Amino acid sequence: MKIIFNTFLYLAFITFTFSQSNTRVKMEFGNGTSTASNYFIEIEDRNFSAKLNIDRLKSTIRNLKFEFESDDYFQTLGSIVSASASGIRIEIKEGREGVLIDVGKISISLNNWDVHIDNNGPRNMPVFSWKLDLQNTEITPSTDMTRDLGKEEWQIFNYLSGGSGAITIKKILGNLSMTQNGKISAKGSILLPVGKIGVNLLATINQDLKSEPYINSLKLDLLNLTPEVKAWLNDIMIEENISFRKKGTGFMINLSGLISSPRFH
Repeated sequence: MKIIFNTFLYLAFITFTFSQSNTRVKMEFGNGTSTASNYFIEIEDRNFSAKLNIDRLKSTIRNLKFEFESDDYFQTLGSIVSASASGIRIEIKEGREGVLIDVGKISISLNNWDVHIDNNGPRNMPVFSWKLDLQNTEITPSTDMTRDLGKEEWQIFNYLSGGSGAITIKKILGNLSMTQNGKISAKGSILLPVGKIGVNLLATINQDLKSEPYINSLKLDLLNLTPEVKAWLNDIMIEENISFRKKGTGFMINLSGLISSPRFH
């Protein structure tokens, strides 16, 4: 962790010092692994405060290259940048409102990426592969925060929390990748006390990354739903005049098209 932290401090210093010049910075790393325990950071700014506690943290770098020239271009490529942590607690407060997040374990990695951007946008299609594994997470908003929720927002929160005042996420598994021809693929699952969500996505995007991605196929499996959530989804179908296919104790949703105007199948 110390290696990565010092690296980004150095990059920040270089960027600040030479932001008005044509300085070119190039850095490379082979392999590196670092660990840290009992990590703590606290931020306070007027009526805002945030605290982060991590029992154990581990990070890994392999074949990392980083290059930029001020006011011209930015490029990075590499094999692996990953981090895993356990025993995480995040406290955020702003005035009387706040949220407490406890995470049992998280693992995240960026693999085989190549990103090259200049003033005109990407020089080539960004390429990357990203993975996430999140386990045993509990999100507890303050009473003042939930008190200001609208009727529909409160209904959703109440279903997800089961009336306990806290949303529990047992597990999130996911991976996302983009290829040189702009093809995006993603697959994952979310396990909640009220059911399970499976996600399978295929999409495409233009090289300039400015246009809206086109969804070739998005499949959502809502399985093992509690009776309350299933009844709530039935109400949504009636109100929005859409139809979800039934699948076991849940539903299957298939759609395609633009995000702003999807087509349900």
